Formats: sequence, structure tokens, C-alpha cells
Amino acid sequence: MEKKIKMAIATVTSRDFVPGTLVLIHSFLKHNPWFDGDIVIICDSLEDEQKQLSRIFPKVIFKKPGDDLLLRIGHLCRNLPKLLPKRQRFYSIEAFNLKGYDKLLFFDGDMLVTSNLSEIFEQQTELMACSDNPYDKQDRIRDRVTFKRLPSDETAGNPQILAKTFNAGFMVVDKRFLNNETYQSLKLLINIDIFRKIKTHNTDQVVLNLVFDGKVTFLPAGYNLILSQSPELIETKKLSPDEIKILHFTGKYKPWIASEKMDELIVDPYYSSFINDWKEAFDEVKQKLEQNKWK
Repeated sequence: MEKKIKMAIATVTSRDFVPGTLVLIHSFLKHNPWFDGDIVIICDSLEDEQKQLSRIFPKVIFKKPGDDLLLRIGHLCRNLPKLLPKRQRFYSIEAFNLKGYDKLLFFDGDMLVTSNLSEIFEQQTELMACSDNPYDKQDRIRDRVTFKRLPSDETAGNPQILAKTFNAGFMVVDKRFLNNETYQSLKLLINIDIFRKIKTHNTDQVVLNLVFDGKVTFLPAGYNLILSQSPELIETKKLSPDEIKILHFTGKYKPWIASEKMDELIVDPYYSSFINDWKEAFDEVKQKLEQNKWK
């Protein structure tokens, strides 16, 4: 008898991200009815009422980041206060402490799943993710010390560059990396000596790329389509709409938070369809919550 694969999806959330988290999980389950694994929500600050919202989904597990991880993040933010508002981004590291699973899918909480993802489970790879440079230009390689992108005349023969970097918003992780050794390696890089030299806005993505440099199998851009990058990819025919698997609403403007920017985008002929897709999924979540009231 073939052994059943034990799998899970994981995400990080906070009080402000609950609507995004609910839509992420709902959209994943809607398009992936085959999935019967655990749903792990990594958080440290949810109110009981917010946790109760997850009752509309099966097999939800709440996990607090480990004490040592929290101490390291706290120490880093005390010494580099500019990172304090971004401290929870480092909680993605806790996903690698989810032992016992054969395969784990990690999602950022501002994503919308639009397609079936079952085919990626069939691939025998240890870590899959999308490039953080979907245009794949040769002069867009990152420096491993500053994490800045370098011009081509500074990359040739430079031992200080990363092979190819990935966006950590969506990762498919095999059991080989779901262990204490990997978890410790990631935590050790959350330190002042590294982050005082970083010249970009990145946080956990720096740590993950340093540890997994050269170990990633890259997925097509449609598995992590960043909304702001989508016009160039789609309109230049590098990506067709039916190749979109996951939409990623990066940046400070989120579809569940009212803002002038969202008001502008919702009437934009290009962006409106993506935002309306998210809002439609949110309406479905609200219906589920209403129905669950009476159970």
C-alpha cells in the first residue's frame, strides 16, 4: 500500500491581516478540493474572536513562533529600530520548524489562489519558488551583503553575488528542509551584523535566499504574480492570463483596507478584475462566516 503523503499549508497572520488570511485559505481550498492536510497559521497576537473565524475551515492549527526566534527578532529590532514595523515578516522562518510533513506550501497572507496547485506536489524537488525578478534580466543579480541588485559590469567574476534570488511569498518545501538543522541555520542569520549592511526593504527574504542560494527550483511567474508587475508580464505576452495560479497583493495597499489608492485601482481597466476577484472571494468568506453562526 502506497504511503499517504502528509502535507500542510502555512501562512503568517496578525490582527490587521485576518481578512487576507481568510481569503487566502478559502481560495486555496476552493481551487484545491483534493487537499486534506493541516492549515497552520503562524501568529503571536490574534484575539480569541479572530481565531474563532478560522472555524469555517477544517484542520486549522495556530502556532506561535518559537521563543528563540522571537528573542532574535526582538534583539535585531532593538538595535535596528527601522525593522520594528516589519518584525512579523520574520515569522515565516517558523514554517521550517513544522516537522513531520512530507510537503509544505507556504503563502504570504496577501495572496489569492486562482487555480489548482496539485501538479507541484508531483515534482520531486526540495524547494520551489518564483524568481523575484520575473523579467530575468542579466543585470538584476543581487549582492549577498547589501541585497541590492547590481549592474552587469559588477557581476562578472564577483564571488559576492547570489546565484538567483526568489520571492519568499510562495514556497513549496520538501521534508528535507523541514527540520531543526534548517531552522537553526535560518535563525542564525537574523542578526545585526547582516542586517545593518542590507540596503533594501527586504527582511525574511534575505535570510531565506542566503540559506537556499543555488538550491531552488524556480516556478513560472504565474505561481506568485505580484500585482504591480503583472501588466508588463501579461501585456508583453510573457505570461498569459490562464497561467496565473496565485495573485500577490504586495505593498502597503491591501484590498481589504480602504484607501485612495485602492479606489484608483478598482476603476482601472487592468487592475479592477484582479481586485474584484479578491473581493468576490471575500464575499464568499463572509457568507461562510454567516452560515457558521447558526451551527
